[in-house]
Amino acid sequence: MDFTARILIVSNGEGVVAETAARLDNAGLKTIFAKTDDEAVVAAADFTVEGVLIDAVGRNFDETAELARRLKETATPRPLPVLAVAKQKENASGEELFASLLRPPVHPAQLEARLQSALRVALMEEEAVQRRKTLMALSKSVKSFGLGAKKEENLSILFVGAAAPQFIALKNALEQTGAEVTAAMTSFTAFDYLHDSRFDAIILNALVENEPAFTIVAAMRRNTRLFHVPAILLVNSKTFADIDEAFARGASDLLDASVDEGDARQRVLGLARERQRHEHTKVLFEGVRTDSVVEKDTGLFNPAFFASHLARMTRRAREINRPLSLAVLRAGSPPDIEAIYRQSARRQLGGMLRHLVRAEDMASRFGSGAFVIVMPGTAEVEAKTAINRIEGVVDCTAFESGNEDRPFQLEMETRVVELRARESSEGLLERALKDK
Repeated sequence: MDFTARILIVSNGEGVVAETAARLDNAGLKTIFAKTDDEAVVAAADFTVEGVLIDAVGRNFDETAELARRLKETATPRPLPVLAVAKQKENASGEELFASLLRPPVHPAQLEARLQSALRVALMEEEAVQRRKTLMALSKSVKSFGLGAKKEENLSILFVGAAAPQFIALKNALEQTGAEVTAAMTSFTAFDYLHDSRFDAIILNALVENEPAFTIVAAMRRNTRLFHVPAILLVNSKTFADIDEAFARGASDLLDASVDEGDARQRVLGLARERQRHEHTKVLFEGVRTDSVVEKDTGLFNPAFFASHLARMTRRAREINRPLSLAVLRAGSPPDIEAIYRQSARRQLGGMLRHLVRAEDMASRFGSGAFVIVMPGTAEVEAKTAINRIEGVVDCTAFESGNEDRPFQLEMETRVVELRARESSEGLLERALKDK
């Protein structure tokens, strides 16, 4: 397809928003600049813009909100997450138009991470809606199955470290909004809480020293269950000098202990609500996984649902000019392995794929020893990277052969293709299944 990923930067070319553009370009998200609101609207109309980053410091917030509305309207029917750096007040009118609002000071790494997260959630929400439509088309008796508007829940915040006076003030400010704040004085206690409970954000005391805050954040980013939990470091900006390292370790934000309660509360709650939105979207995906469309032995979508939804996905990709890639994985085994163990290994591989693909991706079994994975919003190069990671996991997995001293490995062959202009789902699948 003729898709080119672009991030619209609305800025005069100076400041942290402009600095972030270089990071986005290096990450494969090509940027385009607009200095005025009218230029921004024209760019949104002429280019396939995936997301928008606005430098709203020093400008009227109502005007920024109006720009966000115009941009989203111009991009329709494509989802368009809009982020802004702005000094807006709490609960300002128009906040709902933004995927994220960040109050300065912010760091380029922070902006890049928040934008990447917003793009991912927007794609997940879009795919959840499309998957629900496919399910309802196939199952006429299905009406809602719990996929309506999300239920508002109290935010849950974990604070880690010594109970400094700044923490007490922040705790009181958060609890005034109904948030539940739990304190863990040590890293051991913190990991116990993180293992047993769900939190929407974690605040780490780095007022006196960086450790153990840095270690905890790094550990969270290596844990798939905790990877998306926002980690906020409470710091003294006059003495804290390791800003770049903090974000490199995986910090989501740095909270200066000297800021007023309203600002502190806004920064924490903003991240916590984004976390809830991400979790709610995952619930939507689980709601689609009914017995009628999911195989019991692998947890993958059955071929009938896959074919029907692939057709919907290809139509949608063409409609909004968004990339879509399809991967075929063939799993072979040594010829001397008995059929019963070959079949068992392939079932196990199917169960592995269920957890190795993103929530917005869809995997299915396709014939004997073959699996297909469709990846919305993903160009061929990115899809190949994802498939290489999956191959790496499979290569490290041994399967039972009937001889406990001689487990075997599956021999993987993969092929990735990207949807072409005017190509049907049948044509895409046929091209993916062709021998190289």
